[in-house]
Amino acid sequence: MTNNKTTKIVILGAGSVGCYIGGCLIAAGANVSLVGRARLQQDIAQHGLRLTDWEHRNSTVSASDIHFTTDNDVLAAADFILLCVKSLDTENAAALIKQYASPNAIVVSFQNGVGNGELLQASLQQTVLKGMVPFNIFYQGEGHFHCGTQGYLAIENKDDVCQALLVQLNRAKLPVDVYDDLTSVQYGKLIINLNNAVNALSGIPLQQQLGNRDYRKVVAAVQKEALAVLKAKGITPARLGKVIPSLMPYILSLPNGLFKLVAASTLKIDPQARSSMYEDLQLNRPTEIDFLNGEIVRLGKQMNIQTPVNSHITALVKHAERSATGSPHLSPGELMPA
Repeated sequence: MTNNKTTKIVILGAGSVGCYIGGCLIAAGANVSLVGRARLQQDIAQHGLRLTDWEHRNSTVSASDIHFTTDNDVLAAADFILLCVKSLDTENAAALIKQYASPNAIVVSFQNGVGNGELLQASLQQTVLKGMVPFNIFYQGEGHFHCGTQGYLAIENKDDVCQALLVQLNRAKLPVDVYDDLTSVQYGKLIINLNNAVNALSGIPLQQQLGNRDYRKVVAAVQKEALAVLKAKGITPARLGKVIPSLMPYILSLPNGLFKLVAASTLKIDPQARSSMYEDLQLNRPTEIDFLNGEIVRLGKQMNIQTPVNSHITALVKHAERSATGSPHLSPGELMPA
């Protein structure tokens, strides 16, 4: 592996998460190329990057210091490929990596859902490691990406192959928790991500949504279904920081005053934060609903366990996708099945 000064990192699928992670790395002096859509390429070419977070990060990177391309040829030079595409694009991304990347490249899947690592490894000769992004990134336009929630990145580091990448991430003040196996962590993140659809369908910021007990009760219901299904599968979702998945439905169901007391020490969310699924609906893009609430519905059928709330939420998101009019701004009552 190359040394820290020459380590080449390519962000494949540089949307909100990819531009934020990549931008923080570039600001810290890392050798990074961003591969993404022409729309973002044009925005960043005009405005550069601004990277902010709930802890007062405020970094800027000039356009001249950013290599953003729509050309997949850049994968050939990558030591590390940080895959940030949506889960429904995993197979296409694997084909690109197979075609362009060096067999010695290390692929880190920074994607939602729980099956992308296995899908990638089945298709690729490159080493594939699972990763997890716990925080929420919202694109505010003109090259400005804001991180509105807390959390450490998580990466598998089998045989210590990620050391050069870990050095770069820590220099960029993107702390990382390292694991031998990330599976239980991914399921812990899945439990948290079941709120993405509720937030997208509500159409309001996360802090406002979670400040409403009726919306929280919807999230608690989808999480209870998920925990029951995972228990039947013999899967125990891992604790993520101060968040204990098995306790979340009970915490979310608390009256507002008690919830605020508990959440103050476990959930750091600023007023600007929204779920990525909300952004998908606003931009008329396909969402990852099949890999989040839809995954719980799939596993429920497999285990013969009813999942009516997740099924209803999944159907509502699919309807919103077809309508192509952004968030439907549904009330808590409309999010629960009859």
